[in-house]
Amino acid sequence: MTFRRGGAGKRRDGNEKAVIEALEAVGATIWQINGRRLPDLLVLYKGTWTPLAVKTEKGDLQPGEEHARWPLVRSEEQALSAIGAKVNSGARAQAGSR
Repeated sequence: MTFRRGGAGKRRDGNEKAVIEALEAVGATIWQINGRRLPDLLVLYKGTWTPLAVKTEKGDLQPGEEHARWPLVRSEEQALSAIGAKVNSGARAQAGSR
């Protein structure tokens, strides 16, 4: 298992960079994770840790991911919602209260 603050050594999903930027825009701190059957991101937002699996809209689940106990997100809006940030429809999020 590998934790990296700025990048990770494995191939990442194409939308992961946009998801990370949206999370950072509301003040979240993100660690990218490598390892089998682990989430892609570990997000700290307003004192709460949230693991997230990131997939593109058409991305397939890998073996074992279908039973994951963390949110699967395919967009910035889904990621922001998963951490409890307020999402403005059609716009970036604002920091919301949890």
